[in-house]
Amino acid sequence: MRKKQMNLERIGRLLTEKENIRLEFKAATDALPGNLFESICAMLNRDGGDILLGVEDNGKVIGVNEDSVSKMVTDLVNLSNNSQKIDPPFILFPQVYEIDGKRIIHIQVPASSQVHKTGRIIYDRSNDGDFKVEQPYRIAEMANRKRNHYSEGMIYPALRMEDLKLDLFTKVRNLIRSHNPDHPWLILDNQQMLEISGLWKKDHLYGQEGFTLAAALLLGKDEVIQNIIPHYKIDALVRINNLERYDDRLYIQSNLVDAYDMLLDFVNRHLPDKFYLEGA
Repeated sequence: MRKKQMNLERIGRLLTEKENIRLEFKAATDALPGNLFESICAMLNRDGGDILLGVEDNGKVIGVNEDSVSKMVTDLVNLSNNSQKIDPPFILFPQVYEIDGKRIIHIQVPASSQVHKTGRIIYDRSNDGDFKVEQPYRIAEMANRKRNHYSEGMIYPALRMEDLKLDLFTKVRNLIRSHNPDHPWLILDNQQMLEISGLWKKDHLYGQEGFTLAAALLLGKDEVIQNIIPHYKIDALVRINNLERYDDRLYIQSNLVDAYDMLLDFVNRHLPDKFYLEGA
């Protein structure tokens, strides 16, 4: 409940701003705008941002028709997972909020570690909106910028499926199912899931293909992770009584999926009535 209230407060602040490189308003009332995925693609390729449907360019809330909200949300989730609409796919999770009795759809778009295109065209974002990127050198610049900022997208061609903890795929599917029983990824096999999530990819600029560093960090065996990143660790400290030092400490060198469960138990063991760690 508190999280929803915080989100509403943030939406309220966004509505007081003007459209900019990280904010886009679209006056959609009955269907997804035809240029929506151009903006999504551009934000994925730049610094991410927020898109509000049911809002005019000047920030005036006109709302989305109540009968159309559910279909628009479903269409958006399905299309963002469709390589024919956005390539590579990047599944989005739109949220519906009520502002002054009118419903709007909020799409939070993160910055992606990959270069995306829609309708076979790459888009980038500026303060003036979305623009096509067609020159090869501009596309290369975009790829190199992301490569420098997102090291987890680095391809490790020698990394193999047997270097991953295969039993974690069941855990991942259970987490997905708990949030959305009809999630389209649930029908995919392990390799397809890795590909659609960007954990296995092909670099058309340098001709490499294979699992990424993110795949190793999320699902890798401990010895594989330590071989790739010897200094990788998660160090969690609890300071409740002993603020100068710490009351307890958890040192983790496992993959992030296993580490999540370890941190969950650790935090809830020390703060069972005050705090509960949850998430996907």
